[in-house]
Amino acid sequence: MPEQIRDGRGRGNLATVNSDGQIITRATAIPQHTKSSVDGNYYEAYTGKVTLVDAVERGIIYLDNQDPTDYIIVDKVFIDVWASTGGVGGGTITYYKNPDITGGTAIVPVNTNFSKSEGLEGTQLRTLTTMLGGTQWWEGYFEPSSSIVINEEKFCIPPGYDFGISITPPAGNTSMDINVNIAFYLLDIDLLA
Repeated sequence: MPEQIRDGRGRGNLATVNSDGQIITRATAIPQHTKSSVDGNYYEAYTGKVTLVDAVERGIIYLDNQDPTDYIIVDKVFIDVWASTGGVGGGTITYYKNPDITGGTAIVPVNTNFSKSEGLEGTQLRTLTTMLGGTQWWEGYFEPSSSIVINEEKFCIPPGYDFGISITPPAGNTSMDINVNIAFYLLDIDLLA
């Protein structure tokens, strides 16, 4: 009697081979961020509406990864900018790796799986008093009265590292509202094997 490969679920299904004798298989692929959301490992950290009353660079949001094993993968950054009073032209958004910070208001990232309540190890802050030092590694331009989505999913914050975003309003600004949201997930290393 020939060898047979059964599905192991008691349904009586047998493996099929093609004309070259190769086993036919089927795989289902889903993006890592979707699986992370289902598993309760996808979060969004947002500042809420913040009013900037001058044209000075301000640390607006900060993520610190103190988890000993998980890597934070930044998926998207959303920036909503309202009209500027007194401002001329656009402003800048700047990314910082490992900035030195002071002050700030604690924020609790929202787990996007509504049935999960897992938190994160580390510090998440908004509206920092100062964000200095570290490595400035990206800067972009924005116009007031705009919404910007930056598709990232190309950088990670390893355990023991941190990340910050600062905003510099347009020159002459006396009042401009802004909201920044960072969508990120914890890397499931088992899916990479």
